[in-house]
Amino acid sequence: MGVEASATNTNVDTLVTMLRMAFSFENWDNLIILADELLDKVYGPYRDPSDQPKPVMEKPLVYYLGYCNLMKGVAYQKKKLYKEAMECIDQYRDLSLFSDGSESNQNIIEDFSFFAKANSYTVEILSGNTASIEEYALFIQQYPSETLPGLVTILECANKHDLDVDGIVSPLLVYIKKLNHADMNPTERSYYLAILYLFSIYHFKKNNYKEAIDFTIQSLIFSDKIDDDQHFKKSVALFEVYRSHATKHQRDTYAAVLKNYLMGVIEHEEGFSFNNDRNGSA
Repeated sequence: MGVEASATNTNVDTLVTMLRMAFSFENWDNLIILADELLDKVYGPYRDPSDQPKPVMEKPLVYYLGYCNLMKGVAYQKKKLYKEAMECIDQYRDLSLFSDGSESNQNIIEDFSFFAKANSYTVEILSGNTASIEEYALFIQQYPSETLPGLVTILECANKHDLDVDGIVSPLLVYIKKLNHADMNPTERSYYLAILYLFSIYHFKKNNYKEAIDFTIQSLIFSDKIDDDQHFKKSVALFEVYRSHATKHQRDTYAAVLKNYLMGVIEHEEGFSFNNDRNGSA
């Protein structure tokens, strides 16, 4: 179930909320529709003042202009329409023309300028410009907040083009290992889970089975922890396909994870207990 495109009379900040919901549902086509509606609602009165009244906005105009183009660009990126994604990025790269000259406007403009630089790297790399990966990795090291989405981009590119990025991602893993899972917000958790899964694929493609299966098990544990059924199923499938390459310790850990998962699923079902195994197993 997703978020449907809004009615014409929907207010500006409700549209922003709907955009976020469309993003969370990964409803990229509807996100583009909503972004266009938001853009028309906030910029239309300035483009043609005689046609419609200015909307009530909780934030400055530059925020909405930047946000709708940023979200629209992300949707195009997810649809692998990289030319269109870059065109959207160009729309919020420099919003100074729409500033009222205040410090708050300037801060927003600088934020979107930063997003434009980071997202330009992402689009360039995903569209096949693999030469930018090392430069992007250095950029990420300067701005640790970009480490999670940046690693997703680098690993997606590496897996798609069969690249060896061990040396590039090594400094970034230092940051990842220091993360406190309890402090992560939902977006960060999604990125982190994607990284675990992508690392599994990366090492399987290189026949590094022990590392690959370790990441698969981490992905399995974390997807269960945050109730991501899709990644949980993919991790189970990955493990089963490569089960013959797993060590005894990895197989035992995997079995324990599945048993723990099953116990959580059936804990309220009457008449079932692992302690009453008729076969006498431990």
